[in-house]
Amino acid sequence: MEPDDTKQKYILNSVDNALTILNLFFDYEELSTVEIAKLVGVSRSTAFRFMITLENRGFLAKTEKGTYRLGLNLFSLGMLAYNRMELAALLHPLLTQIAHETGETCHLGIFDDSVHIMFIDKALGTSQLKMDTALGYRQYAHCTATGKAILAFQSSQTIQEYLKKTTFEQFTTHSISNAKELLSLLKKIKQDGYACDNEEAEWGLTCYAVPILDASQRAFAAVSISGPTTRMTRNKDRHIKRLQSLLASFSKKLY
Repeated sequence: MEPDDTKQKYILNSVDNALTILNLFFDYEELSTVEIAKLVGVSRSTAFRFMITLENRGFLAKTEKGTYRLGLNLFSLGMLAYNRMELAALLHPLLTQIAHETGETCHLGIFDDSVHIMFIDKALGTSQLKMDTALGYRQYAHCTATGKAILAFQSSQTIQEYLKKTTFEQFTTHSISNAKELLSLLKKIKQDGYACDNEEAEWGLTCYAVPILDASQRAFAAVSISGPTTRMTRNKDRHIKRLQSLLASFSKKLY
């Protein structure tokens, strides 16, 4: 059995039809409900419900003529995907360099939404015992050094919104336990220019992260070094200085 045949039984027809409608806009700038119905092979009433649903979610926009065109949400998603790929491509050589020089694993993380951090690239360390986080892994920002490095360099409003939405799960006795503790820590991170995860997410694992800042001094990503606590604490100053030096050079190239 071909792979596509295997997947076929799991496909939701309603979702597949909605995506088929969106794909039509590769060839058409605007379409009416009647045109959509004919092109997709569904009734006019069904096409109408699809269009209303997609419009409600911002994936389609209705024109003054009553036709539909692509909405801003699709543009935003496309730009987000593009920027993630571009950023990962630009920084991968740097991650590889750091991993080779330190022997520890390096990760590139970004805000996936208003509360979660996502790891979008990595370079594995050369040491026998090393950390390896799956790409696409998401976690509350305050639970990782990478997330805290980004969060510390956000506006007060963004941080307050984060506090409203997050939960303070205790993974170890070192985990951040409340909003007051986090706010105090974020202030220190902003002063120091780097963040730490001192066995807050997992015993025996330590991580240091440095933010990448835009022209307005807001962090849009961060790079981290992670490894066993004994090795990391022994080389803390050297690792952080190396991260700060390389990322400062990278930022200069951007602006």
